Amino acid sequence: MALESLAIIAGVVIGWMRKGSLLSLTNLRLRWIWLLPISYVLQSVSIHLLNGVLYEAAIMFSYLALLAFSLFNVKVPGLLWTLGGTLSNFVVMLANGLRMPAYLPPIEKLTPQVVPLLEHGGLGKSIAMSSATHLNFLGDIFYLKLIPPTLVSIGDILFAIGIVLFIQKTMTSRKAGMKGEQDSVTAP
Repeated sequence: MALESLAIIAGVVIGWMRKGSLLSLTNLRLRWIWLLPISYVLQSVSIHLLNGVLYEAAIMFSYLALLAFSLFNVKVPGLLWTLGGTLSNFVVMLANGLRMPAYLPPIEKLTPQVVPLLEHGGLGKSIAMSSATHLNFLGDIFYLKLIPPTLVSIGDILFAIGIVLFIQKTMTSRKAGMKGEQDSVTAP
């Protein structure tokens, strides 16, 4: 969540630097936007409250909803990036029993008490990265010194780039529209 928050802030700052306005966000029309809150609630509930088949069903539906939303809005600037990030994370999780492999060395330094949990079945949606996990290069491998410190995947980074592009482009779209250009942030 720290990376997504940083991406939102970066998008707003870049949008302002490009003489954009937050009011332009009110002109945005996205298809199937109701999938976003459903997806995030399902993901949070599945990570914190569910296990077994209920966890698997909720996390699967969460990712499918995010993928569907991104596909329905793929022409909106930035959402192709979010689609790529979501797909990357979903693929690595599918390859690992719907769990995200997490690189252990930074975790051992930050919160050593969670390492045994990761090694013995997982914590939330994460499991310990090992030779037994698959597509490790797509797992949570990058340590970021954010507040709170976090591990992120290539998919998380792609998703964050999409958020930045989406926000700053949306903020500047009204100005572009004033120049007679077509509003490129409106989904068809």
